[in-house]
Amino acid sequence: MIPPRLAARASGMEKTLLRQIVDLADSSCIDLGLGELAFATPGAILDAVVRGIGRWPLGYTANAGLPELRSKIAARAGSNIDPERVCVTSGSEEALFIALAALIDPGDEILVPDPGFPAYEKIVRLWGGVPVGYPLLPEDGFALRSGRIEALLSERTKACIINSPGNPTGAVHSGKELERLAGTLALHGVVPISDEVYRELYYGDSRPESIRTWLPETIVVDSLSKSAAMTGWRLGWCIVPSDWSRSIIAIHQTTVTCASVPAQRAALLVFDGAAEAEQRANRDELRRRRDLALRCLKESLGLPVVEPKGAFYLFMDVSSWRKDLGSSLEIARTLVTEAKVVTIPGVAFGRGGEGFLRLSFAPSPEAFAEGIRRIAAFRAAR
Repeated sequence: MIPPRLAARASGMEKTLLRQIVDLADSSCIDLGLGELAFATPGAILDAVVRGIGRWPLGYTANAGLPELRSKIAARAGSNIDPERVCVTSGSEEALFIALAALIDPGDEILVPDPGFPAYEKIVRLWGGVPVGYPLLPEDGFALRSGRIEALLSERTKACIINSPGNPTGAVHSGKELERLAGTLALHGVVPISDEVYRELYYGDSRPESIRTWLPETIVVDSLSKSAAMTGWRLGWCIVPSDWSRSIIAIHQTTVTCASVPAQRAALLVFDGAAEAEQRANRDELRRRRDLALRCLKESLGLPVVEPKGAFYLFMDVSSWRKDLGSSLEIARTLVTEAKVVTIPGVAFGRGGEGFLRLSFAPSPEAFAEGIRRIAAFRAAR
């Protein structure tokens, strides 16, 4: 029998470099590559789920999600959002997946942040689009500069993905630059897609701005994975233009039918404020861990790092190590196998990330300090 041929869209598909590095780790490793909060789901949510799980109806919901949950998501996004624009999904990555499925025709160009979350590029390619990276530079604190995006627009540009606070850098984009970008995208008919999964994890005085303030028809993808320490619950959503709703919901139905019903019920509790105190405490603790991690890096390694304004990552410049240890991928592989510390190579997030490592300060300060001690000892011994 002639073996079946893999579809062209699937050819070459592999786990991200992030996952490949994590897979090299063993139980003796300190994991500073963690892409999730090292906190439990808030106790108030867990307690309420335990009480409710035996009495909640747990059959299918409407494909787009529980009507009351869609209403609460819409209300949090803004008073002018119609709940019919909301589709509840299995995490924000599914939200991004179905939004790009509805948007991309073969050959369409999608602008993606570089460095940025690797799923952007992979999903764009899967649907036949062409990812075009726009540079986020260390000299700008990795913050967006609208002029650099405008220079990349072409007649094939269909959408622009914005992530603030950003992964892997923790950068927060200013309202001034987002407003400028909104005007540029509107002028050229380019759809903004705002990934806001880290928007509740910020260290300034106010919540980061969303480009939706200036372009109400922005596609928004979001979740409770980071903001409520609910990664494994797989609960996210997208907010789409009004005339897209029917198509988005149909694609979502074909993909997963509906999001996990217990997760939807838990999300209602979050939106009703059950976890508010614990979420606020988690953000305060993350700010403390960030400050401790920055001090630890300065004292132990002395390498350049931009202070993150949100999320829970440090993007550390290891370009001075290239001569001895090679590329960021080679450095990360060496650290996990020899120093027994998991870090993520900057190149995993795009060409603009080469020469950097992403470190998470979500683990305990003690674990972070031990990881940095191991790296410093390894470096001193070379």
